[in-house]
Amino acid sequence: MTEHVSGRDVLRQAKELYQPYRDAVEPTGQRVAIIRFEPAADDPQDWRVRLEASKVSAEQKVKSFEHLGFKADHIVMPPGTTRAQFAETLDRANQDPATRAIIVQFPPPAHLRPLVERMDPAKDIDALLKGRSQYAACATAEGICRVVQPFAQDDPTIAVVGSKGFVGQGVVHTLREQGHRLMELDAGDDLRRVRDADIVVSVTGNPGILGPDHLRPHHRLVVDSGFVPQPDGSVRGDVQRAAYGIPQHLTPVPGGIGPVEMATLMERVVRREVDPAAPSWKVEPRPYLTKEQMAQGASAAPAASVAAAAARGSSAGQGSVVGQATSAVQGAPESRTTSANQTGSASRTGQTNQAGSANQTGPTNQAGPAAQGPPTAPGNPVAQAAKLRGAGGAGSGGGTNTTGGPSAGGGPSAPVRPQLPQQPRPPAPGPGR
Repeated sequence: MTEHVSGRDVLRQAKELYQPYRDAVEPTGQRVAIIRFEPAADDPQDWRVRLEASKVSAEQKVKSFEHLGFKADHIVMPPGTTRAQFAETLDRANQDPATRAIIVQFPPPAHLRPLVERMDPAKDIDALLKGRSQYAACATAEGICRVVQPFAQDDPTIAVVGSKGFVGQGVVHTLREQGHRLMELDAGDDLRRVRDADIVVSVTGNPGILGPDHLRPHHRLVVDSGFVPQPDGSVRGDVQRAAYGIPQHLTPVPGGIGPVEMATLMERVVRREVDPAAPSWKVEPRPYLTKEQMAQGASAAPAASVAAAAARGSSAGQGSVVGQATSAVQGAPESRTTSANQTGSASRTGQTNQAGSANQTGPTNQAGPAAQGPPTAPGNPVAQAAKLRGAGGAGSGGGTNTTGGPSAGGGPSAPVRPQLPQQPRPPAPGPGR
């Protein structure tokens, strides 16, 4: 059962943390300039879509900064803006002492992009100047890495899809500085390689680039940073809706990384302009199963089926025992294909994916561990792994939990998840990106 990591909860937390600073900011008249570009009527559709996403982001930034008491100057550059006009806008913001921060919404038109370098590095709150900025990465990249952090305390492999893009470079730089093992993927790479990772971060802005052929139940977290508005008013991310029920945790689109970016920008401006010791927003650790625990559960399930068949057939003679045991072993993989990830399952937040309804094996007991819920299906390796771990089996080799400290039971991850979905049979290999 996939649990959503809500960016809206993060933004709500940030607003509560920084609301007390409003009384100190509002009387000063301090401003933040947010500059974006309008498309022309005859611009290509893909360019218009990108600028529409830029507009949505700019409007969210206006609300976030105004919540803190800053004046938000939402500057819209019209189609056909010249280099001189853009340069004048930047210079005016640079020279205005009341303007404390400048954000240029990407992407600017190609002929104007070099002029972004005119921005005062002291006012570059979103790391657009890269090495000249006071920040090592843009707010989106920093926010992504902070969402990943609670899931990455035991040296997992983290796949970054879109690693050569602006946000992707920031994610790679930050995670590498933190000492994580990375799998960097970009245009031309076989994206099916993400199957081998523990955590997947996708920052391509290419709708639906990752689907059921790429994601697996052992993925403890999938971060979807895509945001592409659609003609019907909806938005699409990098992850196909058909794959939303596969990983253990997912940042949804919308409501995932977008609000996290806003929370990061709010924290930055408060710390720089009001209180360097302002508190940080956090994503609380959540329980998950490691790849090793998933594998142990998968191997234990057939053995449990054989034992059960042997017990049932003991009164009917040895030949009956062998027949039932053989049938149980052969049937175990088949039972794994009828999982909630393929038919659709209810999420912990009460939402369902588009594929269907709740797991047919019975309702999930959200109030306690799996042992208190419905009987565990023999072919459910996730639940079996959780059951074994609770008995000192899976993950008993030692490790750390999601908070970074030693696990109470010696296992490498956080507390047992309640009755997680069964592991689907891997689909046939499909084309990469």
